[in-house]
Amino acid sequence: MNALVLTVDRNSPGKKDFSGAFLPEALGFARLHGVPAARVVRVDIGRTKADRRKQVLAAIEGAGAGLELVAFLCHGLRTQLPQLGWTVGNVRGLGAAIAGASVPSVRVVLYACSTGEGTGADGDGGLADGLRDALCVAGARDCQVDAHERAAHTTQNPYVRRFPGLGSPSGGAGGAWIVTPGSAPWARWRKALRGDLRFRFPLLSTAAILGSL
Repeated sequence: MNALVLTVDRNSPGKKDFSGAFLPEALGFARLHGVPAARVVRVDIGRTKADRRKQVLAAIEGAGAGLELVAFLCHGLRTQLPQLGWTVGNVRGLGAAIAGASVPSVRVVLYACSTGEGTGADGDGGLADGLRDALCVAGARDCQVDAHERAAHTTQNPYVRRFPGLGSPSGGAGGAWIVTPGSAPWARWRKALRGDLRFRFPLLSTAAILGSL
């Protein structure tokens, strides 16, 4: 699997978010997908936001051509990855970089709280929606972006929306739940995310996920 994992490089003040969650989960994701240690990039959050963006872009460029999977593990908000410097206002640059280094069907997973939320219905107008649109515009028209709709554990959060490219040259409006909250498989989905499904679901179709529960 040609994949890249990006996370932060330290705990937030007074917290153990990096050492207790982001780093161990990033390493677990990498082990499951056979990602070498050099492809688990820790972004220096002590630098300016512009420099953090440059570090992310350099990591994507350094991964070479043919990226199939990109994972971000960090804090998130509806319209931004504040620790990495990316917002809905500049996300086209991130999408263009990923599209330029990836296969058209690249999978991106934002293990980052609230990035699957939006200003409109189904996450429309949020960061994940904007990243999907940016990927499509840059040529990765069969892309897919998975993102958490609210705050919870970095990888076990069950509130996940999927934003597919579906061959569009411009993206779309919002996404859809992988498993609808409160539906019949919801409890099984939440339980399964305590195991390795939390790392595997970005590569599975919604039908395959539901069939595994």
